[in-house]
Amino acid sequence: MAHEHHHHGESLRDYFTEQLLTIFVVGLFGFVGIRMYLNGQLQYILAEQFHLPVLIGGIGVLVLVVIRGVSVWQEAGANREHSHDHEHGPGCDHEHGADCGHEHDGHSHEHGHEHLGHNGHSHEHDHGAEDHGHSHDLSWVFARMLVLFFPVALFFIGVPNSGFSQDRIDRLLGKEDQLADDVGYVQATGDWTAMSFNDLNDAAYDEGKRIALQGVVGRLEGKFKRIGEKQFTLYKMKMTCCAADIVPLKVRIVTPFALNGFNDGDWVQVTGVVQFRQTPNSIQFIPVIAVADTNDIKKVQAKE
Repeated sequence: MAHEHHHHGESLRDYFTEQLLTIFVVGLFGFVGIRMYLNGQLQYILAEQFHLPVLIGGIGVLVLVVIRGVSVWQEAGANREHSHDHEHGPGCDHEHGADCGHEHDGHSHEHGHEHLGHNGHSHEHDHGAEDHGHSHDLSWVFARMLVLFFPVALFFIGVPNSGFSQDRIDRLLGKEDQLADDVGYVQATGDWTAMSFNDLNDAAYDEGKRIALQGVVGRLEGKFKRIGEKQFTLYKMKMTCCAADIVPLKVRIVTPFALNGFNDGDWVQVTGVVQFRQTPNSIQFIPVIAVADTNDIKKVQAKE
């Protein structure tokens, strides 16, 4: 019973095609990780403490890609030598190709494509993809590579970026009522203290911290979100792990004058007197900075 004999050229081609595509796509992942670290894009999807591990991981991936690339190159070379030996085996006339016949006991025994079976039948062995443990369907390989390439394609078109929609920001900030306009405005003179959103928001829940910060002249930078003619929210997004857990940190800014020339999303610097006020119909305190002079609110360069 004859079985068709293949020299597995097609399966080897598919195997090496898959290997090269995988090396290429995985290498792109390493490249993208490094580039996102260098150009600052990681800040839009990951907290700062994870930026360095991404860089180290990207470098590690590129090192593995180089090692695997060298391995595949050597494997391809070994297969070329193996194929050459098959075509020019010992005892065959090179001019007559690989089908060299010899007579043994009245039976024709062919080296190359046919081998003598147990009952004198011509028996051929299939050394196809299964002999190498590889069964490759290139259409599936290309489909898989397209799926893997999708996040890389997003990077090349500029994603992720700082493009939080204003609607999402508004939902995160929530609806805020204006505070009563009975703040005792004090001119912020002399030295000021750099404030952080974390310190001011923590103090809102801690009486001791509120007492310590009450009346301090502080300076704070953040994004502008208008509430009324004389009040706005100064906010900054806080990311604990990734973009999915982002939350806004907010400080209320109140003034005795109309706010002109500022748009939602502008980065501004505020210098004023720190206070803590209760929101309407609530026992909860919120941090407030009272600004008495228009010169104490100014636009600054964006920080993210």
